[in-house]
Amino acid sequence: MLTIQMPGVENYELIDSGEQSKLERFGMYTVARPDPNALWDKRFPALWKEADAVFHAQKKKDGKHWDNKNINEQWLFSYENVVMELHLTPFKHTGIFPEQIANWVWMKEKLAGYTTPRVLNLFGYTGGATLFCASHGAQVTHVDASHPSVTWARKNQELSSLAQAPIRWIVDDAEKFVAREIRRGATYDAVILDPPSFGRDPKGRVFKFEYDVPRLLSLVKRVLSEKPAFVLLNSYATGFSSLVLANMCADVFVSGTTEYGELTIPEKSGRLLPCGIVAQTTFS
Repeated sequence: MLTIQMPGVENYELIDSGEQSKLERFGMYTVARPDPNALWDKRFPALWKEADAVFHAQKKKDGKHWDNKNINEQWLFSYENVVMELHLTPFKHTGIFPEQIANWVWMKEKLAGYTTPRVLNLFGYTGGATLFCASHGAQVTHVDASHPSVTWARKNQELSSLAQAPIRWIVDDAEKFVAREIRRGATYDAVILDPPSFGRDPKGRVFKFEYDVPRLLSLVKRVLSEKPAFVLLNSYATGFSSLVLANMCADVFVSGTTEYGELTIPEKSGRLLPCGIVAQTTFS
């Protein structure tokens, strides 16, 4: 089992965590928001008072979740060639999951032997992995059921100066899209899956991780190229271990080798905050 640490990034820092919250710096701003994994004491309680914005699970009297002191507009986050617009959403997110940068670095390494790898990014959200792969020469198909998320991702494409990069932006249900790609005979050298634990497609169909992901993995197998690089499966689903993801992938991708573990972010004190689980299947 792997413990995968996010690499050091100039524009991001996990300052502290504890009492089911985390205090982060995104560029010039510090943000405090809930994190159910942080079941320990804060180490720098005084620093939390200086946060530029604080998320409250229950809406405040003004009907908003954020106590926003200093962040009056969108701001930018960058890593290598990727530039992403951040803002405070009603769902406590900012537009990027920083721990995923560890996966970006891993994907870059696995795609290094391909001239123009074809990558399928399912549940692509605001496009971080899509843009990172595209910035390193990949042809990417980005799929997400949320039209606002894809619009946000396309804005990030412009900010990253990747307007001419070969990216297809698709607003669709992931399973239905992959099924159509099978019928069309399309193949991919790498597939990224970052499904929610629960969600709905554009037509209201309910998505449940434990029911839908195993079926989706079986479809993904059928769109892999003859010499694929990897299948990457992320999850934030509560109640599952990374071994669950690994077993699902090993059952489907029998010719691959699957490693699994936790994605973590190191605090300035050195303590690690677990942020999700992952299974990484590679093919020799």
